[in-house]
Amino acid sequence: MNTLLVGLALAIGAPALKDRTTEPSIVGNWKLTEWISAGGAITSIAEGSGVEFLSDGKRIWRDRSGDADERSYKLYPKTSPAAIDLIRSDGAANPSIAPAIFKIEGDKLILVIGEPGGERPKSIDQDQFYMLMRFERIVKKD
Repeated sequence: MNTLLVGLALAIGAPALKDRTTEPSIVGNWKLTEWISAGGAITSIAEGSGVEFLSDGKRIWRDRSGDADERSYKLYPKTSPAAIDLIRSDGAANPSIAPAIFKIEGDKLILVIGEPGGERPKSIDQDQFYMLMRFERIVKKD
């Protein structure tokens, strides 16, 4: 009987599934819409540029239509702001790791990227960064 009461008390006190908030996932296909380098230089964006974050830690970077480069990433979503390491091996023994932070609002993604091997940016709104990239989620149409 006591076990039943304890179980009932836990069930009543537990948050309902509808009360849980889920953070938007970075996994998906994203179109690059803006690319700003340190000092405010705006990089031109080729048609078809973007990135696809896969659930297994891989990401597919597209510079132009048809050109793709497989890279990887590691998420730290519980940090504030959410952090990500953008990893690029290029076949080298020691991969290049660019520390970054990110923010997802609806179908928009902002990546604030630090210099490879350097410090992670502290804020999405800061002016000090190596690169800032904005993306829009590519939504599949049925």
